[in-house]
Amino acid sequence: MVSVAEPLSHVLHPRGARGGRYVYAARSRRSGGVSVGINLDPQRTCNFDCVYCEVTGRTGIPGNAGRPPIDPAEVARELGDELLCWPAPAPGVDTVCDVAFAGDGEPSTFPGFFRLAGLVLDVRDARGFATVPVVLITNGSGLGRPEMVSAHDLFAARGGIFWVKLDAGTEAGYREICRTEVPFDRVLANLRSAALRHPVVVQSMFLSWRGAAPSKGEVTTWAGRLRAVVAAGGRISLVQVYTVARATAELGAEPLPAEALEAIADAARAALPTVPVTVFP
Repeated sequence: MVSVAEPLSHVLHPRGARGGRYVYAARSRRSGGVSVGINLDPQRTCNFDCVYCEVTGRTGIPGNAGRPPIDPAEVARELGDELLCWPAPAPGVDTVCDVAFAGDGEPSTFPGFFRLAGLVLDVRDARGFATVPVVLITNGSGLGRPEMVSAHDLFAARGGIFWVKLDAGTEAGYREICRTEVPFDRVLANLRSAALRHPVVVQSMFLSWRGAAPSKGEVTTWAGRLRAVVAAGGRISLVQVYTVARATAELGAEPLPAEALEAIADAARAALPTVPVTVFP
């Protein structure tokens, strides 16, 4: 492992820069500082092929097909080593803000996630970071699996939270941006079910794609989807509206200007007047 003095970037999130296969550190705008990431998909498979993704060299194998087995003990060891590079949380100290299941694929489809999540939480606590949240950053596709339901309960009991993505309001917009065979209805149902169990953060990426910004109708429908979750009794603790910040694999993906993001955020604020909405230009 390299020392904590190595600069970390909001723009570059290199995997393996600190010598690990699964664990890496980066500066994250949405985390508000240093995020220690756990990459369960170093072979770069994913069941989504989002136009804004920065991951290049994907294998084209969806879901779990072709995934080599992951040794949970190795993930736990790498995480423990990484956390040793950082001071324990304290006021005014530059330290870890969260531990996040993120990386190069969709972690909610990973078999054995529940067991691995327990190990990660144990390592976090043992290294003196018990107050630091563990985050699952997910496209929502696997949240209906029984072990992910159990993992959500585990997260809620031990200081963790699910960040669930919703990048579109309409079926057409979802297909255009996320490019996946996963039904949109499944993503919406999984978001609703998760929010009914425990509070969730919703992350939404909006961008200019091939010269076109999302239409007003798309944004209005997206805000309506969030309103429907809350109207059903779901709890959304925060909505994060963001845009392209790093180089993407697709040349047609470009950031939206700040004023366009604020207009999108305003639609969410009108739909969810009691829920904070944060913009990341």
